[in-house]
Amino acid sequence: MQDVTSAFKTYLSTLAQIVVSRKRLMFAIFVLFAFVLNLSLPSVVSVCRKDFSIKWNGGWEAWRNDDPETALKYWSKIGISAYFSPRPSKVYYWKIKALEKLDMQSEADELKIVLARKYPFDFYTFLFFKDGGAEVSNQACRTKVESLFYPSPWKKEVFAAAERTGLSEKMIWSVMRQESKFRENAVSRSGALGLMQLMPTTAKAEMAALKIKSSNITLPENNILVGASYFVRTSREFKGDLPRAIAAYNAGMMPVIRWNTLSASDWVEWIESIPYSETREFVRAVLENKEMYNVISGEDEYVPLSHLVTERPMPVKKVAFVNK
Repeated sequence: MQDVTSAFKTYLSTLAQIVVSRKRLMFAIFVLFAFVLNLSLPSVVSVCRKDFSIKWNGGWEAWRNDDPETALKYWSKIGISAYFSPRPSKVYYWKIKALEKLDMQSEADELKIVLARKYPFDFYTFLFFKDGGAEVSNQACRTKVESLFYPSPWKKEVFAAAERTGLSEKMIWSVMRQESKFRENAVSRSGALGLMQLMPTTAKAEMAALKIKSSNITLPENNILVGASYFVRTSREFKGDLPRAIAAYNAGMMPVIRWNTLSASDWVEWIESIPYSETREFVRAVLENKEMYNVISGEDEYVPLSHLVTERPMPVKKVAFVNK
C-alpha cells in the first residue's frame, strides 16, 4: 500500500512539474509575443496610416475633380487602415456621397444604415440623421448613457456668459468640452489657459473690452465669459458662418480669412479641406458636441447639422455685402 501511495505521490509531483513547466513556457511565449508586438506595432501603425493617406487623398482629389466613380474606387479600397485615422466614419460618409452622385441610391441608403449602426452620434452620422442615427440603429436608449459624457457644468457662469454675450449655453459647453474637457486648470502645449483654452494675449484684449478688472484668466467666471465673447466676435467677423467661427476660435481669424471658400461646394467639403488637421477635427468635434446637447435636451426647434450639406460657403470678402 505504501508503494502505491508513494507511486501516486511521485505521479502527482511529476504532473505538477509538467503543468508548471507548461505555464512557464506559455508565459515565456506570451512575453516574447508582447515584445515582438511592441517592436512591430509602430511600423504597423505607420504603414496603415500611410495606406489610408494614399487612398483617401487619391479619392479626395478625384472627388474634387468631379469624378465620383474614381473617388469611390479609392475609398472602397480602404480597409482596416481607416481605423488609424481620426475619423473612420468619414470614409463611409464620402462613399455615400459618391454613390448618390452616381445615382446608386439604394446602395447609398444601405451604407447610411451601416454608418448609423457603427458610428451613432458621430459628426458624419448627424449629417444624415437628426437623432444621430439612434432610431435607425436601435440605440435610442444609448442617448441617456451618452448624456453622462456631455455634462453641463459651471451652470451659473455659463448662464451669465450667455446672457451677456448672446452665445447659447449649448455652444459654450460644446466649445468647452472640446477645449478643456471641463478642466478649469487645463494648459495646452501652446500656452492656452482654462476651460475655454484662451491664449493670454487674446484673453487680455478681450478682458479689457469687457472691462473685467480681475487679471485671473483661469477663474471660471472670467474664462467662460471671455471665451464666449471672443467666439461671438469671430462669429460676427464671418457673418454668423458657424464652421468659420469655430475654425477661427481654434486657428485664428487670419488663417480662416486666407482660406476663403477653399473651393468647396458645401460646408462639409469646406471642413474637409481645412489645411490644419487639428482645426479640422476641432470644427467637427464642436459641431458634434452641439448636436449631442440638442439631442439630449430633447428640443426639436433647432437647425440640424444637415444644413451644412445644402449651403455653399460664400467668399469672405463678399459676405458682408450679401448680408446687408
